[in-house]
Amino acid sequence: MDCITTLVVEDEPLLAEILVDTIRLFPQFNVIGVADKLETAKKYIRLYQPELILLDNFLPDGKGIELIKHAVSINYSGRIIFITADNHMDTISEAIRLGVFDYLIKPVHYQRLQHTLERFSRYRSSLRSNEQANQMHVDALFNIQAKELLVPAASTLRGIDESTLSRVRQLFNERHIVHTADSLSHLFGCSKTTARRYLEQGVKDDFLEAEINYGKVGRPERIYHGK
Repeated sequence: MDCITTLVVEDEPLLAEILVDTIRLFPQFNVIGVADKLETAKKYIRLYQPELILLDNFLPDGKGIELIKHAVSINYSGRIIFITADNHMDTISEAIRLGVFDYLIKPVHYQRLQHTLERFSRYRSSLRSNEQANQMHVDALFNIQAKELLVPAASTLRGIDESTLSRVRQLFNERHIVHTADSLSHLFGCSKTTARRYLEQGVKDDFLEAEINYGKVGRPERIYHGK
């Protein structure tokens, strides 16, 4: 499989881990590294030319918007998804002007991030489908975001057992019930990775919602509840 090489630029270790785990749910993406500083991110871009960058704006040695400007200056051919708590319109407008693929404001709703990754995958496939394009093809490229909700949901994630998924569905019959991958793994006696896989399938099947809860400072986690 021709994977989409992806770089995560995030200085909060737990949030970076969440992003990496999310990306790895999609077999078409391949995380090549995590950078916690601008200078480290620049090295990754120079050495590996990742096709996609997930970028925070607030980093120890500067702002992510500066990395976008740097990418433009060196004719970086990949795309950038901004994931940041910066909700100022001047930052948003500048990011759009510089050509970011999407702009997600923290705390990120998990399903929103999934849609963005799926949309980028479709966009990349469409770019590679023809050497030349007709007007319909061009229109499709420019309107992938607008048509996002019309695209059928992705198929069941790998390694999903229907009977176990049914147990998860029953567990969330009442909306006030919430779980994390950690709490579900203890309840079901499985690994945290397996628990998260079933929870994410619940999000895909639209009977669960997921939110990133920052709780104590510096310790974000995904919280799942029924719809």
